[in-house]
Amino acid sequence: MTTPALSSHAPIAGGKVTHMIRADIDTRAFFRWAGSRGMVSRNAFDPGFAMHCLLTESFGAAAPKPFRIIIPRDRGDCPGTFYGYAAFDADELRAAAQTFACPLQSQILPASSIDSKAMPTSWQTGQRLGFEVLIRPVVRRSRRSERAGKEQDIFQYHADPHHDTAPRPRGSMQRKREEVYRDWLSERLSGRGARLENAALRSFQRVRIVRKLRTHASEGPDAVMQGAVTVTEPRQFADLIAHGIGRHRAYGYGMLLLRPARTAHLP
Repeated sequence: MTTPALSSHAPIAGGKVTHMIRADIDTRAFFRWAGSRGMVSRNAFDPGFAMHCLLTESFGAAAPKPFRIIIPRDRGDCPGTFYGYAAFDADELRAAAQTFACPLQSQILPASSIDSKAMPTSWQTGQRLGFEVLIRPVVRRSRRSERAGKEQDIFQYHADPHHDTAPRPRGSMQRKREEVYRDWLSERLSGRGARLENAALRSFQRVRIVRKLRTHASEGPDAVMQGAVTVTEPRQFADLIAHGIGRHRAYGYGMLLLRPARTAHLP
């Protein structure tokens, strides 16, 4: 098998094939490799950042993005699962990894476990789909803030009585976290080929992330939303699937995992 010719830019979806990728994660090898690269510390380990680096080094321009990793908690010997969208299929990813990945990296995502399927190249206007997505719903602080430009949980931003020009009494925040996150998600789907019909917050935790080695980790929200969307513009929706949602989609967030709409009925 020859190594695929990889361009520096992934094809734009909408008439071109996007492949859904699945692979096993050898968690023990993953943690060992991340530790050897200085990514594991007492303060924080960001598996999304580590996987981003691994994918870039192992697959080059073919690296899947967006992606989602599921690693069992407190069970380091149990395999994890990798999902991603890519412009290249499993055979092409295996060929790229054979060229670029080091032996330890090849153990983390074993070539024999990499599978792929072609996603639809066209969608129907009005089509209703269920989904699950891991998001990091944040907003950058305004220039008036002492920490201007820093990211803040969108819920905490709205809960802050001084976040806007018309301060509110402390404790007057009435909106729930789920509602705020739902609006954040709806805004990022609107104009990109989809309309959010409903969504529920299925899990939430605060996690520490890094975006460069030897820099401070920043804490923020890690939320799983499940719900249903309606396709409003097929080509834009295909692009949405291929490229994901939010600023952190290169680090394990923003991948829309689709499911039948009937399973997305929410109370």
